[in-house]
Amino acid sequence: MKTIVRLSLWALMLGALLTSCRTAENVPAVGPIEGVRNPSLHILFDNTRALPVSGTFGWGISLLRVDPSHKVRLSEVEERIHRSLLNDLPAEGFAFTNQAPDYLVSFAFLSGTSLNERELNDAYGDLLAFPARNAKTAALDYSAGVLILDIVDRASGHLLWRGAVKADIDMELPDSRKQARCDGAVRELLRRYPHPVYTP
Repeated sequence: MKTIVRLSLWALMLGALLTSCRTAENVPAVGPIEGVRNPSLHILFDNTRALPVSGTFGWGISLLRVDPSHKVRLSEVEERIHRSLLNDLPAEGFAFTNQAPDYLVSFAFLSGTSLNERELNDAYGDLLAFPARNAKTAALDYSAGVLILDIVDRASGHLLWRGAVKADIDMELPDSRKQARCDGAVRELLRRYPHPVYTP
């Protein structure tokens, strides 16, 4: 797995990546998440195909950016997110494998830092093949702590689904409760896979 770690400022900008994508923002009925205040969600998915509900997955990239004043061990953040995904993706019908998985699951975590869409997509290198963007599509702006999950078709490099939760994150949460925060954020995102849920 390719891990990219950098330290910087505060905000996230993502764009609507494909002209054929449909987005849903601020989906209602976000459940309470430990150590998270005012969460909102943004879901991007490919509207041209049936999204997979079974198959194998492996790790893509992880992009972690945390303000150094937060004194966070990035390796621990990555391990927590892995645990949450390994816990919840099988419930969606996916099985983990290290050998030629059908799909790659990548994530980005930001707190007190900034990242733009181009940096996020460029972090994939050859693992991601983006079609030309629609010039009329407005960029999405995330301006708080963010967890982003991507599901990519490994063979084609096609982004199938991207979910992001943005929120005010309590970085002083005790270690004993940080896994619960991670579990809650991942679970809320995957509740919207393959398509957003508009009712509680």
